[in-house]
Amino acid sequence: MTEICITERAENQNNLLYLTTSLSEILERAECSGITQTEDNRCRLTIKCPEQFVNIIKAELSDKIAEVIVVSYKYKCFLDTIRVTGLEKMEKEILLTSLIAADLSEDKKYTFEKIKELDDIAIDGAYNFRLTQLKKKWKDISSYMPTVFVNNQLKEFLKYLLENKKRKVYVDNGRVYDNHYRKLNRCDLLPDFGARITREIIMSNCGEIEISGRLEEDDEFYLREYFGDKIYFSTGYLS
Repeated sequence: MTEICITERAENQNNLLYLTTSLSEILERAECSGITQTEDNRCRLTIKCPEQFVNIIKAELSDKIAEVIVVSYKYKCFLDTIRVTGLEKMEKEILLTSLIAADLSEDKKYTFEKIKELDDIAIDGAYNFRLTQLKKKWKDISSYMPTVFVNNQLKEFLKYLLENKKRKVYVDNGRVYDNHYRKLNRCDLLPDFGARITREIIMSNCGEIEISGRLEEDDEFYLREYFGDKIYFSTGYLS
C-alpha cells in the first residue's frame, strides 16, 4: 500500500471533507482507505492506496484539489479584495460566485498542471508558493471592479457568462446534476448564505436548466431573475 498525504490549515478542514466526499466512489472502488486527523493548526487526510491504483488516485486527487483552490481560495481572495456597494448581501454572493465561474475551467487547468506531479500536497502551501501568477490574476480582477455595482450590471454580467453556452444542468429535488447526471457540489466549498442551487448552477457554466421538484423560495426568485428563458420546467412542476 502507498500513502498519499494531503494537508490543510485546520480552519479549512471542510476542504478535506470535500475531497473525501467527492472521491468516495472511486476510493471505494480502488479499495483505498482515508483517515482525516487534526493536530494543532493543521488537518491531514491520509489515503492508503493499492500500488496499482496510485497514479489514478493521485490524478483524481489533483483534479479535486485544483477545484478546492479555484473555488474556495478564489472566493476568499475576492471576499477580501472586492469592495462594492449597491448590491444586497445575496446579490454580492452571486457576484462573487459569477466571478469564480468566469474563468473556472482555465484556472482549474492551470492549477492542476502546477500540482499534478506532487506526491504529497499542502493545499495552502501550493496556493501560496506555486500559484503566485494565479493569485496576481485574481487580485488584478479585483482591482478592475467598480466601487458601485447594481443589480442591472449583475444581470448583464450573468448574461455575458451564459452567451454561447450549450451544456444543460438538471435540478432534481434540490440537487444539481450536470449533463452526464453527475451531482455537482462545488457549493460545499462556499459559505452557506442561501440560494445554493442558483450558485451551483452559476458555477456549472451551463446554458440551459431543466427543473423538476420544488425549489426554495430564494432559489426560485434568483433563477427567474437571472436565467429567465434559459429555464425549462419538467411536467408536473408547481411554480
